[in-house]
Formats: sequence, structure tokens, C-alpha cells
Amino acid sequence: MLKRRSILIFSLCIALLLGGGITWFALTRPTRLQRLREPTPDQVKVTRDAQIEYKTLEMTPLDLFADLNTSQSYFDRVPIQDPQPGTVQVPAVLSDSELTQAKTKLRTVMAQFMHYRFTTTGDPERDVDRYLAWRHHRGDVVLPIDDHPPYNGDVYEYYLGSPFSPGTSLDRAFRDVYLAAERKAPPASRVVAISTDPSESLFVTWWQHTHIDTDQPVINHPRGNEYWLGGQTGSSSTWFKNSLQDARDNTRVQVRLHALAGIVIETKEGLRYPFKLWLIWNPKLQDWMIRGSSVSNVGLANSPALIY
Repeated sequence: MLKRRSILIFSLCIALLLGGGITWFALTRPTRLQRLREPTPDQVKVTRDAQIEYKTLEMTPLDLFADLNTSQSYFDRVPIQDPQPGTVQVPAVLSDSELTQAKTKLRTVMAQFMHYRFTTTGDPERDVDRYLAWRHHRGDVVLPIDDHPPYNGDVYEYYLGSPFSPGTSLDRAFRDVYLAAERKAPPASRVVAISTDPSESLFVTWWQHTHIDTDQPVINHPRGNEYWLGGQTGSSSTWFKNSLQDARDNTRVQVRLHALAGIVIETKEGLRYPFKLWLIWNPKLQDWMIRGSSVSNVGLANSPALIY
């Protein structure tokens, strides 16, 4: 029963994430959805047991990742779980050499994301400009507000105090929301450290058919699914999309390589929980598309919206 409930909550979360996203913002507002997502006793137990394990980890200050080479070196040492063997229904769609290239780039995108989004220079305006420059370098552009329903417009108005004006540039809108979120975030919630041992982080890859839903990736990490995915999960989709990505990629019947990249983080108040990126390999672009992120085994009110 515990596993079934955990999978149900996770499945709902990921289905909504890939269909447009549940943001931390939406989950932390006093809405009917929030009340429906109050943890069950089983989920509370999963979280409590996982928290005991997180507390045993040795942690490294996030400042270390301010050096991009150090960040890359860390993720170069995280084991990568290969995708499941292909079948007639869900075949392996990349050659061994192509899969090796995808795995190498997976390490790089996670290293760069941690560096550009989570480490700071002490100047929030410089931080957001660095992050925007990195996303643009990847070919990513900010999604139009109307293309990210229904939450981005709500998030914009929540942080800026007025509805989004169509005359506002999308980069400016993202920048303003990013900075407002940084100002509103409780200091105690800020990420200050990550797990020291690379083997305590997570890279999982798997083949997935666009028309065949899966409950969750099978995680072979020694810590297990409940440690990483938890009884309760809060998710958010990114504000960006690659400018060259074929819009039909989201509807065409095909098999794609998916990935989950996770790390245990620690906040200034000492709270620890997994943060994960969800990605899909685009073989035409030879790069990973960042689809969303999630946190697990933590009260959603204690994990403020991540604008990314």
C-alpha cells in the first residue's frame, strides 16, 4: 500500500509536470489543490525515514560549485544508470556511441545548471544575467506567458503585483520575477550545501514511448526510489524552451531517451532533501532539453518557488 500510494502521488505530479507543470508557487498557495495534497500518514512516514538518511550525509558548501570546473569534476564522478534494454514496443533508439555522447552531455548540463542557477556572486542582478546568458547560449528562449498556462501569468502577478503587460519583453519578465522571488525567499530556505560524495547523487536514464506512460523510472541507486522520489513531491516546469526544438517532438509517436539528475541539498536552516532535474534528449540538437525539476520528502511550504 505504501509503494502504491507513493507511485500514485508521483505519477500525478509528473503527468502534470510534463503537461504544463505544477509550480512550487501554485503548490504553496492556500488552494484546494494544496489541501488535497496534504501528506497522508504513509507519506509522512516515508518522509520521516528519508530525512533520517539525509542527515547521515557529509555535505559540501555550495560555494565550491562557484568554480565551473569543480562542478564539472563532481558530476563527472556521479555514476550513470543506463536505460533499460530495448524491446519491440520500446526499442533503444540510440547507438552505443550516441548513448555515450548523451551521457557525457548529461553530466555537463547538470554541472552547468548547478553552477549558473544555484551558486551566487553576491549580486542578484548579476546572477540572473549570468543564468540568462547560459540559457541563451544553449539556444533556450523564455516561453511566452500564454504558452505556459496557467501558472506563469499567476506567478508574474504574484511577484510583481500587477498583470503581465504584453509589451514587456519575455527576458525582462523572467528577470523581474527571478529577482522578486529572490527577495521574497526566506533566508533560511536558501541552498548552502550539497552532498559531498558523488555516489550519493543520481543520474538515471531510460527509454520512454511518447504514448506509453510510465509510473516512474526504475531507480537502482542503493538509496532506493522512496529516498529520491518520496511519498510527496512538488514539481515545477522551466520558463524556457529551446528555440530550435521541433514543436512536433511533443506529439509525434516515438521513443525518447529521458533522464533524471538528482542531488541532496541543504538549506541555511539545515533542512535536507533531494532536488532533481528532468530532461529529454533531443537527437537533432544533440543536447538535453530541461523539462522540469522536483523536490521530494520536504514540506512544500519549506521549498519556495524556484524560478529557472
